[in-house]
Amino acid sequence: MNKAAVALVVLLLLSSVFVVVSEPVSAQSSGVIRIKADGTVTGTDKIRQYGLVYTLTGDLYASVGQNEAFIFIEKSDITLNGAGYTVQGTGGGSAIYMLRSQNVTVENFIIQGFSRGIDFGVVENWPSDSNYLSYPSAFNNKIRNNKIEVSNNINESNQTRNAGWGVYLSDAIQTVIVDNNFTGHNPQGGVYLGNSTKETSLIDNNFAGGGVYSLGSNQTRAVYGNTIDGKPLVYLDSKSNQIIENAGLVYLFNCSNIVVKNISPLYVYAVTIQLIDTINSEISNSSGHVFLGNSNYNSIHDNQLNSISLDASSHNKMFANKITGFSVCIKLYGGSSFNKIYGNLFLDTIYSKDAERVRKEGFNTAAIQLGDRQLGGSFNNDIHDNMIINHDCGFEFFLSSNNTLTANIIKDCNAGIQLGRSHYNTVTENNITSCKYGISIYAESSNNTFHHNNFINNQLQCVETHQQTLLSDKETYAIGNTWDNGQTGNYWDTYTGIDTNGDGIGDTPYRIFENMTDHYPLMKPFISTNANIPQPSQEIPPPTTEGPPKTILSKETSILIIAISIITGVTIGVLVYFRRLIFR
Repeated sequence: MNKAAVALVVLLLLSSVFVVVSEPVSAQSSGVIRIKADGTVTGTDKIRQYGLVYTLTGDLYASVGQNEAFIFIEKSDITLNGAGYTVQGTGGGSAIYMLRSQNVTVENFIIQGFSRGIDFGVVENWPSDSNYLSYPSAFNNKIRNNKIEVSNNINESNQTRNAGWGVYLSDAIQTVIVDNNFTGHNPQGGVYLGNSTKETSLIDNNFAGGGVYSLGSNQTRAVYGNTIDGKPLVYLDSKSNQIIENAGLVYLFNCSNIVVKNISPLYVYAVTIQLIDTINSEISNSSGHVFLGNSNYNSIHDNQLNSISLDASSHNKMFANKITGFSVCIKLYGGSSFNKIYGNLFLDTIYSKDAERVRKEGFNTAAIQLGDRQLGGSFNNDIHDNMIINHDCGFEFFLSSNNTLTANIIKDCNAGIQLGRSHYNTVTENNITSCKYGISIYAESSNNTFHHNNFINNQLQCVETHQQTLLSDKETYAIGNTWDNGQTGNYWDTYTGIDTNGDGIGDTPYRIFENMTDHYPLMKPFISTNANIPQPSQEIPPPTTEGPPKTILSKETSILIIAISIITGVTIGVLVYFRRLIFR
């Protein structure tokens, strides 16, 4: 046999080897899979039926859209057993769809590469001949002994429908979730309990890279034995007089007199410690994100946190905390009132990892944000003796009135204090230095009072924006803002007047901006004791935002990739050799 013939035979052999190697690991399931109401299975030959038990007989591969599902369970009173096989997605959508399922058990699956593992929500590609919405609520379903690893391509910290969730419950009653392993790679990743979810049991599950989303009391029947990154995941409802220490994540509902301390999660989750309808409790010596919803008379102190958020929560105290690493250090909204914030250190939101995202959405980073454009204002809060450095806004007000800012140090911000449709706030004894704007006013923020403040080394001491904004649908002008108390005003380093009688007050008024005037400008900075202001002497380490390592390629896939690489290299070599024989 001549050399050319040998080369051709080798090339044909390599082609046949490629087919044999690739076939078992690249088989794709066509379209979606349905276990229909009449019991028939469509879309795959890898689910075998034995009475009311449907068993997977091989791995399944899917490519579905972000709000689409792959396996639809339309029959009640069955068990779907994964038998240890893998359902592999490409990064989006839901692996198993259970909207309005009744008495269904899903067990022994390995689910990877979806944004939702097992989904009870609404998807876009449900079969046109299945009228799910006419069914009653999902009831008495069991999800057990599954390994679910979810992905998320959305870079955001708040909980969303398209974020990664191992189990997404909606309109579901008496669901039992037991002995599962959930892994996420974003602040989500575990179990989502929607508002219409009731009497859920979470038992002996292991979470990594994501926890539980729940904002309502009485959504659970039993929660125990769960861990997050190897530490206890604590979920208490209607408990009192307990100490929680060294847990991974903490969720409290309808609780009172709970002490939470030494909580330090492995990753930065959307919420580390959550208080809902909880009173007279304490959080200390912890890290991460803290959220209070309708929770009153609690104290949060001596922590090193990423953020504190209060929704409809009042009479709380936040003091002696160091907060950095997130776009907003403390946010109060939804009518949160009569809270005290003092003696805290707020650093560097302007450099936080999510600062760019926040700005692209048209918002600012801030040390303290009072109010929300959509969720409502915050009122009658007392904020004093804080150190605020490196933020888009030191204080940012939306729809918030009757708050008091006293003896705070604000430096190196784009705007020291920014007021948007916020009225009757009192700003006294603050040092506002090295900012682009000392005070920024817009959306007709009126009747605010400023006196005994020091404005030093700012590019503009004050500016008012009149044009239409998100808080005003027309050109607006503030009225009634005052820059002195009738006897004493503020210190402005740009004031050039004189004091002929030596009383420490300039002889001529200081025109601040347009019609804003300080009638009694101080000749020297006002000296405030600032006794409680912390100093940034202790360096705060950057937060850990990476989740658990993603699952490596399966053995079969790795072998396939290696085989393809070898075959490709050899094939190219043979082709070159064959070409040389022909053109010799």
